[in-house]
Amino acid sequence: MPQLDRIIVFSQIFWLVLIFSLFYAILTHYFLPKFLKSLKIRKQVIDLNTNEILKKTERTLNKQNLLVKILVKNLEITSNLLVSYFGQLVKGKKSVDTLIIDQKIGFVILNTVKFCDFKLLSSIFVYPKSLKFKN
Repeated sequence: MPQLDRIIVFSQIFWLVLIFSLFYAILTHYFLPKFLKSLKIRKQVIDLNTNEILKKTERTLNKQNLLVKILVKNLEITSNLLVSYFGQLVKGKKSVDTLIIDQKIGFVILNTVKFCDFKLLSSIFVYPKSLKFKN
């Protein structure tokens, strides 16, 4: 059988080792550094983008916290003014025209719904005056 001839097997092994060694040397010397360089650049780009996203997220959270603080402060001031105004009306036993007040509050709520986030709106607790005095 010519396939099992010892003379043919040694030459085939020699050329296999030689071609594989040359191919391996070319790949490791020329292509592997380019491949590693591209991987390193991709990793750096991803790290830079991640840092930038974290910075922008932190700035956004700071602005949202500041907005919530301002809204809570202004709502507290508004609540105190409304309580004092209605308290004065009740003490003076004057007739209260709530139509104008209802229209203004409705206009404010409409603008708030149009221009604010629903998460922010759900964080605002509004209680009726009767519940405020029962506590």
